[in-house]
Amino acid sequence: MFRINLFLSCALRLGASCLAVAISYSAALGQDNTLTLIRGTVANEMGKPVPNARVDISTAAPISGPAVFCPSCYLDCQKWTTTDESGRFEITNLDSRLKFRLVISAVRYKTAQTELIAPDEKSHELTLRDRPKTGDYQHTVQGLVRNESGIAVQGALVSPVETINKDGLRSSFTMGVSPAVTDTTGHFEIDLVDGVSGIDIEIAAEGLCNRRFVDLKPSDALKTFELLEGARVFGSVYNKGGPVSGITISVAQTDRGYRGVKFFLKAIPTVTDTQGQFELKNLLPDQEYCVYSVIGEADRVNSAAIIKTQKFIAPSSGKHLDIGRFATVQPVSFSGRLIRSDGEPVDSLALLFNRDPAWDLIKVPVATDGSFRIDGLPPEVYEISLSSNQFDLDADKIDSILWTEKSIKRLIDKSISDVALPIRQIERGNPDMVRKGAKTLTGRLILTGGKGVSGIVVSANDGNEPKASTAKDGYFMLEVPEATMWLKLYRPDKDGMRFWYLGRVKPNLKDKKFTIQLGPEATFELENVSGRQK
Repeated sequence: MFRINLFLSCALRLGASCLAVAISYSAALGQDNTLTLIRGTVANEMGKPVPNARVDISTAAPISGPAVFCPSCYLDCQKWTTTDESGRFEITNLDSRLKFRLVISAVRYKTAQTELIAPDEKSHELTLRDRPKTGDYQHTVQGLVRNESGIAVQGALVSPVETINKDGLRSSFTMGVSPAVTDTTGHFEIDLVDGVSGIDIEIAAEGLCNRRFVDLKPSDALKTFELLEGARVFGSVYNKGGPVSGITISVAQTDRGYRGVKFFLKAIPTVTDTQGQFELKNLLPDQEYCVYSVIGEADRVNSAAIIKTQKFIAPSSGKHLDIGRFATVQPVSFSGRLIRSDGEPVDSLALLFNRDPAWDLIKVPVATDGSFRIDGLPPEVYEISLSSNQFDLDADKIDSILWTEKSIKRLIDKSISDVALPIRQIERGNPDMVRKGAKTLTGRLILTGGKGVSGIVVSANDGNEPKASTAKDGYFMLEVPEATMWLKLYRPDKDGMRFWYLGRVKPNLKDKKFTIQLGPEATFELENVSGRQK
């Protein structure tokens, strides 16, 4: 019987001779976490200063080493400012480990973008060019931005996030379509380029929550776009009754959709004050969020304390929600070794720990002997993946359900050591997928105690046909091609309209029966915060 047990170490246990690299994430990046600034001046082509120009940090990247994080998802990418009457600007408290790309926008000027700039003490001179007055509104999208009271919003940043071609197909590439800012009447204009017939936009303004609007076309009548005040959420962090200061708290939507009202906003961070209190403003209202302590990339934690990730529903626009006091928890560690199936040494590899739904990615270096260690983790579920396009996990040697060819999911609710992860070099072209005929597989899906799990969809290869659902006792039968393949597992909602991916298995087709055991991460649920609305 082929048994898959998610509680076992992911292959052979390593002995006490395993040399692990003891590392916390902040130590991997170095102890120097000095916060610095970028300053400069914005002028026009004649050298005259441009007041009230908006300067945004659009993307970031590490000054040294590879980038593993989304370029626009670093915490500093939330920051922006405006120039004064002399065209001067300053963005402070930036992470000295990162370099930043700036976007400069002003009414009547073409939007400009810089190269990546490292924080330093020098002043950067930036130039904006005049926007031509073509009057060609057949290639211009325009609109008016108002708040909930109908008042014009000046200085709002209107950014294209999707471009639409003449066939209605969307692309995340903006194709050279530049952002714009609203004038004193709240009016904006965005010039389209050849091949672009429409755009989706995101509008951001001080004291209001970002919103996304879709399907804007040059032929549209002048539309008004309303920005909401949004919801305000506050709480506090304490340890043994005392406040915890300097801990970065973030919230992120649990629904990662990108269309319409509920588009994904990325993480919104803040830092607890000396009383351990934190506050988050201008959240999109009436949506589910998770609240968590940040420990990964773009780390801002000035405290070793951590909290568990929990969920809450934001109140309606203009309302406040007290999500209460969060007690710190004891951190856990995870260590082990990567083992190449060909016996060769491991070189230039890293592991990534993803904390879905928390928007936090943690990079852990791997030593040349394959050993790794990460400390300071909140006790919750992680997707652990290889950051390499040359290696996959060796599914034939891992007694665990895989999440992808490169990753597993584990509930790390206590410290785990000596985990072995076999990996193999990817061979281009997969002879295993040659179809040789049909074979009937009989299997059973169980939980930890041996109870069968019903209603789980088991499908072969790409997740389509053939597929079967587990019966009340967890058994299923599946007609599959006689070749080595993946079986993928999905849990449908009660209405059958949505399917939640659980992982994948690579069975030995010579076994007449096999058992798949789901681990605790398959049923893990975050706690809900019962806050008090005001």
